[in-house]
Amino acid sequence: MGRVDSGRTDAGSGAIAPDALLAAIIEMSDDAIVTCDAKGTITSWSATAERLFGCLAGDTLDGPLELLFPEHLADEVRAIIATVLAGDRVRNFETEVLRPDGMPLPVSLSLSPVLDSEKVPVGAVVLARDITEQHLAQATLAEIDARMEEGEALAHIGSWLWDLRTGAVQWSTEFHRIHGVDPLEFDGTFESHLGLIHPEDRAAARAAMVASVESGRQFDGEYRVVRPDGEIHVIHVRAQPTFGSSGKVLGLRGIGQDVTPTDRRSASA
Repeated sequence: MGRVDSGRTDAGSGAIAPDALLAAIIEMSDDAIVTCDAKGTITSWSATAERLFGCLAGDTLDGPLELLFPEHLADEVRAIIATVLAGDRVRNFETEVLRPDGMPLPVSLSLSPVLDSEKVPVGAVVLARDITEQHLAQATLAEIDARMEEGEALAHIGSWLWDLRTGAVQWSTEFHRIHGVDPLEFDGTFESHLGLIHPEDRAAARAAMVASVESGRQFDGEYRVVRPDGEIHVIHVRAQPTFGSSGKVLGLRGIGQDVTPTDRRSASA
């Protein structure tokens, strides 16, 4: 995609010519911008596309767009291109491109048809964004979550979060295990969180949580929970208020450890 020199309109009004504006936008874009005709043949190639795909414009122009992708993804890519050339838009489609050095690169594609004066698709514009860092971040978070889950299981400590803005309560995997509740059977509400607490301890637990929210101070205590199988477990809980930028309390973030002595477990509530 060649550069267009900036210039002024013939009228000398000081307005920027549309071609110059478009060229500046393409030049500054962090996304690779590629166009193709109705046959899927590449017709233009931005400087960012050269960096992302690892190919110079001269090596790609007049070539098929699908060749930029690994062979095992060819059918999927052809289907997407056909969809766009039929007049539909596709946003944030994640796939891989194959660089000349043989290394796959994860990208997010957004494609839009280019229409002629009669609204007939005559080509497409493709925006490609490198999402390598996003994938690495996701992999890192997944590894951290896995290690945290393993650590919680070994220590019998689970974590939980109460969001005052939505009323939602989130439990970690180990906190579900401590309560004996399948994640699919927990509806994530504050009342459900309290509902598993032993009736004799429930009011005090609720009061402690509410007081922590109102005072902005942490709370530390124990209460019994009645698991669905009838066992009574003792949980030591600590929670810290979470604050927004204004200093207002937005919820509680806590941990709970199963400290139940074996001889104190009961088959009934």
